[in-house]
Amino acid sequence: MIRHFHGGILRNFGRIYSSCQTFRRSNKSCNMSKEEFQIVKEGKAEVLFSKDVFYNPVQEFNRDLSVSVIRHFTEELLQSRGITVSYDENSDNCSEVKEESSETQGNGKKEYSAHPGKKCLNGVKLLEALSASGLRSIRYAKEIPGIERIVANDIAEEAVSAMKRNIKHNNLDQLVEASQADAVLLMYQNPKQYDVIDLDPYGSAGPFIDPAVHSISAGGLLCVTCTDMSVMCGNYGETCFTKYGAFSIKATYSHEMALRILLYAIQASAIRCGRYIEPLLSVSVDFYIRVFVRIHNGQAEAKHAAT
Repeated sequence: MIRHFHGGILRNFGRIYSSCQTFRRSNKSCNMSKEEFQIVKEGKAEVLFSKDVFYNPVQEFNRDLSVSVIRHFTEELLQSRGITVSYDENSDNCSEVKEESSETQGNGKKEYSAHPGKKCLNGVKLLEALSASGLRSIRYAKEIPGIERIVANDIAEEAVSAMKRNIKHNNLDQLVEASQADAVLLMYQNPKQYDVIDLDPYGSAGPFIDPAVHSISAGGLLCVTCTDMSVMCGNYGETCFTKYGAFSIKATYSHEMALRILLYAIQASAIRCGRYIEPLLSVSVDFYIRVFVRIHNGQAEAKHAAT
């Protein structure tokens, strides 16, 4: 169920949906000798999985949708920085095209062209705070042009080892950085550093919302998933209140209520920092909800949240 749309997202949703279908792939697996890794191909990424690292194939649509929305956001952001994005739809090797600069424009500035899989100076800085295998970050790097740096973070040593292995396997050492840290601490230590922050936890995103709002840049895109639907849909109202500051109830509109509870939690965190939110896209799918929200600075607009 799609509940909230930003005008630009709405106008481009047909393109977003189409690109989602383009990037969807059936998973293929085989065993490697010695290490017995499972090879999973999704989108333009190919990752190696072992039993120690969590992989959820059901979330493939979540990742497809995220790629499309972040691509759209990145295009708009880079245009304001004088950077155009380039796609080569007729070639599977578009990620190998080197970054080029066009002729000097009339205002004396050069316009740069960014390509998927290539580092873009003054491009988008992205944090995947809870990365596990690094599959999502690798897809972002290979499918979204205009990325300057991606930090793929996880607190588990096994996950970080898997990330490093998969980053090297996809030849993305120059673009994706594996990080082992507590996600909350990492975000609080880097205020307003990231243009995009992706939160895709197992269960509730509640503990990560405050630090994410603290760490995202003005106008940045915050992507949040919650899978604790029994809590958000009325089975445990008191637990919902402790996690999100709202009391859920059982009703026919419980999934829409879950989306509104999550948006409220993000808004409540933002207004404490003199910021406000702009919901772009809010979706309820299967066993989870996913929202895409821009975080803006503005004390006056933050006060309007009371109405």
